[in-house]
Amino acid sequence: MDVMTWGGAAAAGGGPDEVLARADALRDGHSWAEAAAAYAAFLRLRPQDWSIRVQYGHCLKESGDPHAALLAYREAERQCPEDADIHLQIGHALKLLGRPEEALEEYARALTLDPANNAARSELLALHTAPAGAAMAAPAELPAVLPTGAGALIFDASDLIDYFRHNRAPTGIQRVQLNIIREALAAADAGGVAITGFDAGTGRWKPVAPALFLRLAALSRDGSAVQDPAWRAAVQAVEQALREAAPLELPPGASLVNLGTSWWIPDYLRAVRQAQARFGLRYIPFIHDCIPLLVPEHCSSGLVDEFARWFVSVCLHADAVLTNSDCTRRDFRRAQRRLLPGLEIPAFTVPLDAADPMPAAAALPPLLRSGRPYVLFVGTIESRKNHLLAFNAWLSLLRRHGAEAVPDLVCVGKLGWLAEAALQLHRNSPALRAKVHLLHGVPDTELAALYRGCLFTLYNSFYEGWGLPVTESLAAGKVPLVPDHSSLREAGRDGAVYFTPQSEPDLVAKLERLIFEAGFRVGREAALAAGPPPRRWAEVAAQIQDAVREAGRIRLPAPRARLACRLGEVHPLRLLPGPEPSLAMGVADLLRDGEGWHRLEDWGAWTGPGQSLLRLPLEPGAEAGRLRVYLELLAPPEAVAFRIRAGMRGAAAGPFREVTAAAGEALFCMLELEAAAGSEIEVEIEADRGAALPDGRQVAIGVRSLMACRRDDLAARLDYLERAALPRMVFA
Repeated sequence: MDVMTWGGAAAAGGGPDEVLARADALRDGHSWAEAAAAYAAFLRLRPQDWSIRVQYGHCLKESGDPHAALLAYREAERQCPEDADIHLQIGHALKLLGRPEEALEEYARALTLDPANNAARSELLALHTAPAGAAMAAPAELPAVLPTGAGALIFDASDLIDYFRHNRAPTGIQRVQLNIIREALAAADAGGVAITGFDAGTGRWKPVAPALFLRLAALSRDGSAVQDPAWRAAVQAVEQALREAAPLELPPGASLVNLGTSWWIPDYLRAVRQAQARFGLRYIPFIHDCIPLLVPEHCSSGLVDEFARWFVSVCLHADAVLTNSDCTRRDFRRAQRRLLPGLEIPAFTVPLDAADPMPAAAALPPLLRSGRPYVLFVGTIESRKNHLLAFNAWLSLLRRHGAEAVPDLVCVGKLGWLAEAALQLHRNSPALRAKVHLLHGVPDTELAALYRGCLFTLYNSFYEGWGLPVTESLAAGKVPLVPDHSSLREAGRDGAVYFTPQSEPDLVAKLERLIFEAGFRVGREAALAAGPPPRRWAEVAAQIQDAVREAGRIRLPAPRARLACRLGEVHPLRLLPGPEPSLAMGVADLLRDGEGWHRLEDWGAWTGPGQSLLRLPLEPGAEAGRLRVYLELLAPPEAVAFRIRAGMRGAAAGPFREVTAAAGEALFCMLELEAAAGSEIEVEIEADRGAALPDGRQVAIGVRSLMACRRDDLAARLDYLERAALPRMVFA
């Protein structure tokens, strides 16, 4: 019986149940076209049965008509818009029609409606790993999947999102974040996983929908052009979500895992501190290295200062840390113990010995398509990677063996800082310009082709936290040549060839062996092929989740409980310079409490309208008695009035004192209080209104420093007054 005959018979006779039974039987027999006609006959009898309309769409799709199937699914969606399976099926039809950007939105909507929908999650990840279409449009606004419960794991992708505002092709740390978050979302229990970004304007974390994140990640793999319309649309969609979304409601006892960096975000750790106190948040950063503390000469001075301040604050706030190698773990532990010798922060090593199958390789860059052999060096072109040593080694090879015998050197990486010496040598040498190629903004697909086509890889540096290109080289079956120091033994394992760090003669000797002794290189490659493969990123993500659960069983003191300030100490409330971390850096941040503060600046910190609190923890054994608290203050460009008082936290405070400050006036304030041993001094500052700064901020009074001492400690009082040397004193 053909389709038209069956459809007419079904319409002419038999009740709805009989018609439906026949349709199901045809479907079960994979007679898709006939089943579609039968379901259509049933829907003429029962047009509101949206679940059968979905079945009708299935049969249309299986019969080879995804466009008709999409229309059926859309009608079912109109009848029941909150059904996750309908959105899943719409996504399937769109994917068959070659519309992956729309399919991604539907899969994301299905996952939002049903966080346990593993089929939707798998499709999302498949679209993430597939080449991203150049014509992708900005996705519609999608709600994020928010976790619940004390075991919730929230990945802070703030610095990754910021990186993508100006860059597209990921470097090492960005690639680590993308892979781990992707696999955490793919895990069976991903309903307890969320992604967030920090909105510095509001000082709040905002949710990021998995679909937005995965789409941005997919596009980052397949291109480097930041002006590509699809890329700009994806970045703008994430930025819009962060601007317009309501603040993330943190589940009690959730863990905030920051896989990247946050030292550049103003007041980030003050927000962490507030969330720890309010929600019991557990803050767990990933320490990729301590390089700015160990080799600051290879970092910009601004980065060194920012890292030193951040490191101190991590030691005061972190409930646990993750490190990428045992070497980094030891570096962290040594520096932490110098600051807080009595504190043992749990530190879990999560090796980055992972590499998923490389994406389908694009063509090699034009300059390498002639088949000329080459060695690959992947890494940011900066002082720490010491490209200068590699360039000098290549000059030695060229002079010793001639240009025809020496392979090219292909250096892949964005331009960093302090690499002028290497770049100048490259510019000045015609031989290097002919044989050494500098490539920037290489997408993952092209990088995969470069790994597959090289003779072997070279990776150099003065110090490493891990060395992801070494792992990528091993995963591609290519022998990495690396210096024998820091974490590179962990990354290279038995598969790498090692040279004496910063030794040009030894580097040249090892290069000659790998270039000219074909049997040596082939033997090492055979050993790589016979050895264990690298882990999958899914295993790394699972290890992080295990570490976070283990850290949840360990309780550390709250941030201020890790400090004990001596009476008579002066505490600046400003950004203190490095290069060495000091507790004073952390105290400057930690004294400020509540939401009434603006960020620390080089001179001090502004309070805002409303209430601003200062809390100074005293060391155990501090004598009870009469204390004095001194504050060094600064008025904004307009006259301001404020109220101030001091007391012991938890005890009744005295009355407020009214103070008026002229525009731009520097003044000095002294407050007296009765202390209790081992307690915490609390200073309250209140202002009914603020003054406007040129940048638009509303501020009240600025605070430069604070000092508390016994009333009879004349030396401390005189020292502070002489140091401040301010023209006016206010007694309150």
